[in-house]
Amino acid sequence: MDKKNKLALARVAIFIIGFLFLTGLQKLAQPYLIDGYRFQLWSSEDFMQTVSIDDLRSAPIESLSYIHIQPPGMDVLRAILVQLWPSIDINAALKQVDLSLYFLWSILYSLSGVILFQWLSDMIDPITAFVASLLFLVHPAAILYSTLLDTTFLSTFLILWMFYALWKLRQDRTSIFAITVSSVLLFFFRSIFQLPFILLMGASLYLLNVPWRKLALFLIITGGICGLYIVKQYHQFGLITTSSLNGINLVRSVGMTKYADVFTINLDGELDNSLPNVLRRKLKINGTINFNNYHYLAYNQKLTNDYKDYLFTTPPMVLLGSYYQNLLIYFHPSSLYPIKSPIDDDVIVERLPWRSVYDLIFSPVLLILLYLATVIWLLKSLKDKSYNYRLVIALLLPALYIFLISVLFEKGENNRFKFFLEPIFYVFIVSQFYGFIHGDYKKISFRYLQK
Repeated sequence: MDKKNKLALARVAIFIIGFLFLTGLQKLAQPYLIDGYRFQLWSSEDFMQTVSIDDLRSAPIESLSYIHIQPPGMDVLRAILVQLWPSIDINAALKQVDLSLYFLWSILYSLSGVILFQWLSDMIDPITAFVASLLFLVHPAAILYSTLLDTTFLSTFLILWMFYALWKLRQDRTSIFAITVSSVLLFFFRSIFQLPFILLMGASLYLLNVPWRKLALFLIITGGICGLYIVKQYHQFGLITTSSLNGINLVRSVGMTKYADVFTINLDGELDNSLPNVLRRKLKINGTINFNNYHYLAYNQKLTNDYKDYLFTTPPMVLLGSYYQNLLIYFHPSSLYPIKSPIDDDVIVERLPWRSVYDLIFSPVLLILLYLATVIWLLKSLKDKSYNYRLVIALLLPALYIFLISVLFEKGENNRFKFFLEPIFYVFIVSQFYGFIHGDYKKISFRYLQK
């Protein structure tokens, strides 16, 4: 069997092992499930970022057209799924939708292992790449977010796919298709990816010497699709982003506490009866607040204005102290979610015997490993005069964007946002340490360190 077929077989094996491992853990967790099917307290209906499944079933097009809390991607997926059970009780339909999401996330979990293997096997030997990929799949955070009914794992998968396509673009120009698709999907599934991110990706493609025609096509397709949606949002809600929850996130990011509790604001004001139900509904079917209620538009705008005033009136050292707190939370173990409520832990993750080891590695130790990997890379680049610095900058730009958004615009869940980049960190650390141990620059590295 030639090398190409062996690699193909290894990819299939990674997918099967990953899928069987995760579904096996889910099967073992059956006695501990919440309401007989959930791995955490939350269904997809519980999250602030989703609208009611009842509206998505009864009026899918209208409801999806009037979403302002978040990009519509997750609710598009839920709306499609709920149509598969049109006649059963809405609570039973919600359960079926959530079970379907668990299955889809299991597929993405297995595919992420495949991408990790493919990326690593392009840089190190296939056997080490195979083992390293499996080691990441048993990462408690990977298990946690692949059994969480929000878009964390989907976003991480798309980010991994996008970065691999960027890295591969220097050898395979067709990977610009993957970059285009992943960029658009990230825009529609995660609110941190707005139009500036599209421009930043254009800068990365420019650094990778993408021909002007293809670069222009990328910007036209991604900017056109995403720009049209922003125009729609502005026309309907006066928003220039895909999410009206920005106000809540912004005031929280700097530690502002003097604002109305988001769970107790008055939703009893008059609303035009001609508005879609998805904008008039106060509570979703399980009693959680519908943050897509029209009243939250004005409330979030008020919080955004309060945030701007706070930035201009607060001493810089106070702001820096708040951002430093965010950074400390960022480097907490990514499997510790939510960070203040251990009772809400995943019924699988809290029973993993290897969790403490991974929590130690994917915490401040990760920062040390990244530092050492960077030193190794710098030493190698000093030896290799033809090193492709444009590729490095092209990869750093989106990584820095995601990192800065995760630290500057969130407080409390920063470690969950860290998981977006953890597969990228992992690939970088494994490849650099492998090269240091096996590469021909091992002795040179020590000589530079001695100097």
